[in-house]
Amino acid sequence: MNVLEKDRELAEKLVNFGALCLLQARLELVHDHFDEAEKWAEEFLRCKRDLDELIKRKQRHDELVRIVETLREKGIDIAVVARKGNE
Repeated sequence: MNVLEKDRELAEKLVNFGALCLLQARLELVHDHFDEAEKWAEEFLRCKRDLDELIKRKQRHDELVRIVETLREKGIDIAVVARKGNE
């Protein structure tokens, strides 16, 4: 799973709970409990949104790492640039 290491445990919990939500939604459908099935489907979608946010956070992090590496290759010290911006 492409998430930051610090987010890995939460991401795994979201995946597992999302799978449980889908199973429960299907069970409710089989028993003609459509409102309950919808609630479980909505809960799955909440898990998916949260997981998508963790994935986006990792993508933003990776992009920043690429930018810093590019600047470093061009001889620009990002620490100096950051200090100049804060003066």
